[in-house]
Amino acid sequence: MDDYGYFNIPQSCVVKNTIFKRLFYENTDLGPADKKLFTDVINKITWLYCLKPETVNIQSYKDDIREYVEIEFLEIKLEEDKKTDRIAEIIMRTIPYPMVLIFELHDRVKLNVAHQRMSLNDSSKNTIEEFISTDWIDKGGSLFDKLDIRKMRFTNFYALYSDIVDTISIYNASNILPAKSDLTGEEARELLSSIEAIEQDITSLKAKLKKETQFNRKMEMNIEIKKLEKEMINIAGGAIK
Repeated sequence: MDDYGYFNIPQSCVVKNTIFKRLFYENTDLGPADKKLFTDVINKITWLYCLKPETVNIQSYKDDIREYVEIEFLEIKLEEDKKTDRIAEIIMRTIPYPMVLIFELHDRVKLNVAHQRMSLNDSSKNTIEEFISTDWIDKGGSLFDKLDIRKMRFTNFYALYSDIVDTISIYNASNILPAKSDLTGEEARELLSSIEAIEQDITSLKAKLKKETQFNRKMEMNIEIKKLEKEMINIAGGAIK
């Protein structure tokens, strides 16, 4: 458990139980591709920690759209780097609690989090909000110094989980926008979302540009690409060159 000492989670929350893949086969309508993904890519899933009122001095949270009674920490050891976002989505939809997923491959890790809310159509199911993940990072990097839960709010599980999500969001933004060191979690997510949308537009335009044969239309596309690149630089405050 020393690998995750940076979370500073009390010993009372330690679970360290294997979650067998058949849980997902039996409780989720997985197609052949997803079953193959779990079979070929995942080596082992371990339930590391369970934070609930019985194991840590934090209260449950409930309002009109969400109910956070626990926070789970899961480790997913991989055979290869393939479709981790899809794996995270399946796990989070199958186990209806806010969770921190720790993917591990060759001594590197990728963290994945997402807020959840109750489905309007089926109160027994949760809707996953924005998925947030880090890139693959070395253990012991700068992010881990900030993930000590004892430095976060213990008001309730929603407050604590929000602090974890914000910490990861700000870290992701700081890698792209090093000058933006004073962002809130929400500001970081908004900036990254705006930049990602512009990058997708630029990629789409460049793909169309390669196929375009009319000179005038090529010129228009190049102008639009330059405009989008300038807009992205302005959003980032000059941090992107």
